[in-house]
Amino acid sequence: MAEERRDWAYEKEYEFLEYFVRNPYQVLTRNMIADADWDSGFDYFTNIVDVYVNYLKKKIEKGRERKLIHTVRGKGYMLKSEG
Repeated sequence: MAEERRDWAYEKEYEFLEYFVRNPYQVLTRNMIADADWDSGFDYFTNIVDVYVNYLKKKIEKGRERKLIHTVRGKGYMLKSEG
């Protein structure tokens, strides 16, 4: 059971990364990310998108000086290479 959840989490992070890479330099709202990566039954009143984006950020930015995924306060997230 724990292994299944872990595999699902990795898959979700990969889907998020793929969505960011396909939409660089664009502000992606939490709803846009959820719509791209979950079925129509997604509960928009949870913070699960934020949780998985933060997991992804920790993994891809580990050991880097510059951030890749930036939080756009009150709007969502953006993939860009400059700090």
